[in-house]
Amino acid sequence: MVTEEFTGALSALANETRVKILRALADADESLSFTELKSRVGVTDPGRFNYHLSELLDQFVRESSEGYALTYRGEGLVVAGGSGVSVGESDLAGETSDCPVCGEADCDRLVHVHLAAGP
Repeated sequence: MVTEEFTGALSALANETRVKILRALADADESLSFTELKSRVGVTDPGRFNYHLSELLDQFVRESSEGYALTYRGEGLVVAGGSGVSVGESDLAGETSDCPVCGEADCDRLVHVHLAAGP
């Protein structure tokens, strides 16, 4: 059974700008202001950027007086994704090694989802 929370999380991550926001926050040593984060992500339209940032708020990104930073869940997501995660064309095209997640030689999945029982 797919829950609203799970569907919402996948929806929030289904956008290149949002993934770039998460990566910029993960790469930052401290909280980033709206302007600094927007600059690092490379979006010029503040309204468009605000829309995508708001889709990540609470679940993956938190806002404080210092600026924006990853939540615990956001940090876990970036750690699970690893430092090699990129947005855009896959660097794995033509790669012949086994999938590091499932171990299949010809795995062409972009995402592996692992669900655990809740409390």
